[in-house]
Amino acid sequence: MINLFRKIRKDMFKKKSFLSYLLYAIGEIVLIVVGILLALYLQNKNEEKKIEKNVSTSINMLKDEIMTNKQSINRVKDYHIMVRDSIDAMDTPKNEEDIDNTLSFWRGMQTPRLQNAAFQTSIQSGVGKEIHPELLKSLNALYTYQDSYNAFGTQATQIFFNADFTDYSQFKRIMTSIGMTMTDLYWYERELTEMFDYNIRQINSLY
Repeated sequence: MINLFRKIRKDMFKKKSFLSYLLYAIGEIVLIVVGILLALYLQNKNEEKKIEKNVSTSINMLKDEIMTNKQSINRVKDYHIMVRDSIDAMDTPKNEEDIDNTLSFWRGMQTPRLQNAAFQTSIQSGVGKEIHPELLKSLNALYTYQDSYNAFGTQATQIFFNADFTDYSQFKRIMTSIGMTMTDLYWYERELTEMFDYNIRQINSLY
């Protein structure tokens, strides 16, 4: 095409036709503009493909992270319910010797640390703004609630880590506090499970 325009330009110079040369000049300008527009179009398409790939990768990472966190909750929620119910049905030991038998069900707090790396990466990398607004809203609510659960679990673990279960005079108070904590964990974990399932459904329906 370039050689064709060069040949036409030489012919116009030979004929010394101003109108013909003007038409040729306009044709060259149009060709340049079309070339620029085509380059911009291809650049935009490549950028769109790159964004779509990044979003797809981020969504898959979020889905895996949510499923992993759900599994972490599933591994401990029955234990927390069991501890709560055992404390409710427990007879107060009559002496310090009975404490060990009374606490046969106790294996510590067992509060998992739920992960948020995939969500934080999507936000910090800018991919988050490309995620569907409704999904981003529900993800933000989920991870905010997760942070609250993590903080509660850390605080509870610290409180009961140094608790002296052999102190008969403090035993009932400690058990009451643990029972209340297990009730709170139950509601946290029940709500989180529902939020995990909702977000997975959102991801599957939108992507």
